[in-house]
Amino acid sequence: MRVRVAIIGAGFAGAATAYHLSRCGGEGIVVLEREAVCGLHASGRNAALCRSVADDPHWTALTVRGAALLRNPPADLGDTPLLARGGALLVTSWDATLASVLAQAAAFGVPHQLLSRAALQARWPLLAELPAQGVVSFPDDGVIDVHALLQGYLAAARAAGVNVVTGAEVVGLARAGAGMRVDFRGGTLEADCVVIAAGAWAGPLGTLAGADVPAFATLRRHLFVTERDARVPVGGSASLPWVWQLDEGFYVRPESGGWLMSACDQDAHPPVAPVVAPGALEHLAERVATLAPALLERGVAHSWACLRTFTPEQRPLLGWDHKVHPLFWVAGLGGHGATASGAVGALAAELIMARLAGTLDDDQGGSPRPD
Repeated sequence: MRVRVAIIGAGFAGAATAYHLSRCGGEGIVVLEREAVCGLHASGRNAALCRSVADDPHWTALTVRGAALLRNPPADLGDTPLLARGGALLVTSWDATLASVLAQAAAFGVPHQLLSRAALQARWPLLAELPAQGVVSFPDDGVIDVHALLQGYLAAARAAGVNVVTGAEVVGLARAGAGMRVDFRGGTLEADCVVIAAGAWAGPLGTLAGADVPAFATLRRHLFVTERDARVPVGGSASLPWVWQLDEGFYVRPESGGWLMSACDQDAHPPVAPVVAPGALEHLAERVATLAPALLERGVAHSWACLRTFTPEQRPLLGWDHKVHPLFWVAGLGGHGATASGAVGALAAELIMARLAGTLDDDQGGSPRPD
């Protein structure tokens, strides 16, 4: 079987790349997903926060563009995937972190408002104890329906002729003429271009292909949802869907009538499906007891862990591999995959189509390309 583009991974990185390739005229595209269902790992286990202003301008260039797609998606993506609106970033002092947030918001034209502590307390009294000397509200951010977004990408790609194959774990990658041979459970194919968009499994796949593999870090994070709480706001413009205390490392938002919380923990973890670590709940409880003890009044209904993958530069790896020229990276999206996916997929499709059309030389390899 011969195809033009084989994409490994059907999470946000792979699905968005397939979607944008299909929209710009790409044909002969197949997506290979190792699991029986798409989005089983990081794409389905994140906190679903749309945060336009990210860690640095390189990321914000992508998250701003991706968030715009979430608010006004093309018709073929279905319903608007950005649900409840609003978010706030907090810091404990007027330091460089707050200055960076405000500077990026202004530079990228992100609607925002600098709030007083009293204004935060008025909007969300249950979080009045959170330490905050600086509060920036982002009215156009919010919570993403990650299932609708991922399935929207995949459904639109399928409708345009993309073949999505599940249960197709890749076990071999090798050069085959000008392209690559891909061996997977269930078959073999040859492709003009192979895209590694496999999240935590990107590094092992790159090694399998003999590629120029960066020292990816795969880090585990835990998320917890409390039992139902009658105090959780049902809706309305006065409620903030999420609040993120940046320098203390803690975020919270309503979820299923309770609270979704994370202590922003991260520990090194191999690229295998993570489980909740012993002591993770105690770590969260200690953080909440210090920052927002009112949230401790409800027990935990369920919890899970997810893996986030980073490059050494903490920026996405988006481009052609320097050693294996038919290999393209869409990896290292960290915690920004859902928000940035629309921008990441569009940029990846642009570079891939340029190479396949013969307008991009092999020497133009795969350094991180954030904008």
